[in-house]
Amino acid sequence: MSKQASKRQQKKQLLVERTARALSVAQDEAERLLSITREQSVRVNSLLLPSDDKAAIKETYRTFAWYSDGLHVDGEQLEVLKNSSLVSEGKLYIQNAASWIPVLALDPKATEQILDMCAAPGGKTSHIAQLSRNQAHIIANDNSKPRLHKLESNLARMGASSVECTLFDATQLSRHFPEESFDKILLDAPCSGEGMMTLTEDKLFDSWSVAHIKRLQQLQKRLIVQAWRLLKPGGTLVYSTCTIAPDENEAVVDYLLRHNENATIVEPELFDRFTNRSKCVLNWNDRSYAAEVSGTLRLAPSNAIEAFYVAVIKKAGHS
Repeated sequence: MSKQASKRQQKKQLLVERTARALSVAQDEAERLLSITREQSVRVNSLLLPSDDKAAIKETYRTFAWYSDGLHVDGEQLEVLKNSSLVSEGKLYIQNAASWIPVLALDPKATEQILDMCAAPGGKTSHIAQLSRNQAHIIANDNSKPRLHKLESNLARMGASSVECTLFDATQLSRHFPEESFDKILLDAPCSGEGMMTLTEDKLFDSWSVAHIKRLQQLQKRLIVQAWRLLKPGGTLVYSTCTIAPDENEAVVDYLLRHNENATIVEPELFDRFTNRSKCVLNWNDRSYAAEVSGTLRLAPSNAIEAFYVAVIKKAGHS
């Protein structure tokens, strides 16, 4: 075994051990969960798809029980859709079902001022525009010019006309927007992406490490503090990641709660609809988190939904 292969194997074992602890399962079960092949799914874009066409499509594909505009697709169907006009024209959007959850939890409405802090490539932003019927004022921010171009292209293709794109460092957004100026904020934070990793994909482990997770945690804390400054009293912040690591999930939310007495966890009914929901982590590496964190959503890997984490946090007061 080469030195690189040996190092990857050590990292895989460490991820299995950490996952077993985070999900309160045996290591062989953690290994099974981390080996699951994820199915893809499709979101119907009601901004562009006429209701008759929408009904016809739903007769062809199986809808998700918890989201009627979400469709299951098998591998063969996915290959056909990838090259179809339905996708190229933005009427359907290929996206893992987990990505719908933070937007549904955000519950965007017409006339609201909404910020998507780390928006590229735009799947969640376009979903916000869809749910608010292009009647909310949405700021979609990213800190990378190439990613911003991809964001703008996707939003145009999806008919999301209520979005203004900005190119700012998200850790410094309060320099560009007045404090307490947004009704709702989505912080889909940069993370280690463990929810998208499987034990068979060796190359993904080259960039994964506990040290990297710790660096990301510091960034996530800075981002969530910025989000809180920009959120109006009475407003809602949704924090999400596609990782299993408690360091990037419960620990970050706990940090916000402990530093802001006006922060309260809200648990939407939607959270109870997932069969792969796992208990939240309240103790990790000798650190204890606020009991309120148990009202956030932690999902274990499954066939239909990748591992994911979502927290809905309400700011006390009235705007």
